[in-house]
Amino acid sequence: MIVTVGGESLFLVAFIVGGVCLILGMGIPTTAAYVLVASVLAPALTTIGVEPLIAHLFVFYFATLSVITPPVCIAVFVASGIADTNWLPAAVESVRLAAAIYVIPFLLLIYPALAGFGSALEIVLASCQGVVFVMAFAALMSRVAMTGKRVVDVVGLIAVIGLALTPGWLTTLAALALIIGLFIRRRSLLRDEQKPVAGDHHSLQTKETQL
Repeated sequence: MIVTVGGESLFLVAFIVGGVCLILGMGIPTTAAYVLVASVLAPALTTIGVEPLIAHLFVFYFATLSVITPPVCIAVFVASGIADTNWLPAAVESVRLAAAIYVIPFLLLIYPALAGFGSALEIVLASCQGVVFVMAFAALMSRVAMTGKRVVDVVGLIAVIGLALTPGWLTTLAALALIIGLFIRRRSLLRDEQKPVAGDHHSLQTKETQL
């Protein structure tokens, strides 16, 4: 049924499989969740040409993500109980902060070299693309202040994500250079925030003299 609905579209079939894995894995221990989705859903991916290892990694990943995915988010219920807070805001925050890991399984479909398929050069390239993408996506969803201007941060991180998803060494190097530049700017911004203001320093010295 999934292959019939998704047709020849790899990402549509993968999107449906991922959603069903999240549902089937809810409230089930990791091993049982994997056995369930591997037997039922992995064949849907292998039928359309996905490597068996990648198909099994894909369904296993989404089945285990059900622990933080509402409404049956066991890990969130445990964490909210420890923190003595409402589970729903905690669930929303957990999904937002962990948004990058919902995309990682799709990277395996885009770059099979992440699972070891291909030459050493292809594996290095795919690893660089994956690392840059995850860093940029996580920073974007976590609203990390890179430059001090939110619009510039969003545009810059989206540009990094787009470059990381475009195959090729030039785009990968451009994405790597851009994300490094943004993090250098963020470090400089944090350093400027930590510098004491001259007036405050003078006031502190006056108080110390008075004491």
